[in-house]
Amino acid sequence: MAMPIVSTPTYPDKATAWEVPIGTEARGSIEKTRTYQITTVTIDGNMAHRRRVQQQKAYHVPYDPKSEDQLARRQVFRDGKNDWNSLPEEDKAIWRQMAKDWGYHSGYSLFMSQYLLSH
Repeated sequence: MAMPIVSTPTYPDKATAWEVPIGTEARGSIEKTRTYQITTVTIDGNMAHRRRVQQQKAYHVPYDPKSEDQLARRQVFRDGKNDWNSLPEEDKAIWRQMAKDWGYHSGYSLFMSQYLLSH
């Protein structure tokens, strides 16, 4: 479900539960009750008619089923991170240079990309 567009973000007052304006722009979450973001939308699908808007919605705790497959994949990520941390600095420098040459953000992201493809 898309976040509703609002002109002024609000926050429920603890004592009265009335909606209190919090300013012209808000980003992030407050006390796990509301989430705010600034985004660009188009009304008619024409990118020339896009505009920045403030959105707010109730805080949502993401679903985390903790299935066997998911836990196994998380372990692969942990193993990759540990392998990167155990690399000597000279090897990390090589990965960083390859990342620059191939247009990756960092040597770590290239390393993890290759690690995850091979596991």
